[in-house]
Amino acid sequence: MDELLLRRARNGDAGAFEALLTPLEGRIWRICWHYMGNREDASDCGQETMIRIWRNLGSWRGDCAFESWVYRIAANCCLDALRKKKRDKSVSMEPMAEQGFDPPDPSPGTEEQAVEAEERTQLRREIAELPEEQREALVLTQLEGMSYQDTAALLQVSEGTVKSRVNRAKARLKERLTEIRNTEERGTRA
Repeated sequence: MDELLLRRARNGDAGAFEALLTPLEGRIWRICWHYMGNREDASDCGQETMIRIWRNLGSWRGDCAFESWVYRIAANCCLDALRKKKRDKSVSMEPMAEQGFDPPDPSPGTEEQAVEAEERTQLRREIAELPEEQREALVLTQLEGMSYQDTAALLQVSEGTVKSRVNRAKARLKERLTEIRNTEERGTRA
């Protein structure tokens, strides 16, 4: 990380801030996407992440890697948004496309594509339902490709704890997806 850019950004230089965060934007967006499961919410969380980083840049003490600090802010923004969604008792009317609806296409393979899209949507839903600790470990290691060691440092837990959380998350996802498939199969046989 460029110390001069950091110092300039801390002093309010928006250009320095942009140069500092441009290399991290893709990963921030992907983290938000994995947590939120749809483009609109991921975009909102990504923007909120940038705002929080800008506001709190002076509070980064350097006791962890800057990138880890940024990713922690992104994860916290997403977790805050997910908690708010759970507290919100109103019915969400998200666009049908975000729920996996894809109008039929006359080209071959459309049914397979629709099934794959629905499976991806279901997987994102189930990941969102995982306990927070398991979801964080799974997203960072399996979807973002971070090492167990880096994930442990970011989450401030041991590497063994990260591995355990990932294994529990995978087992829970497998169990839930199997239940859903079995339910669907019973429904088509009836």
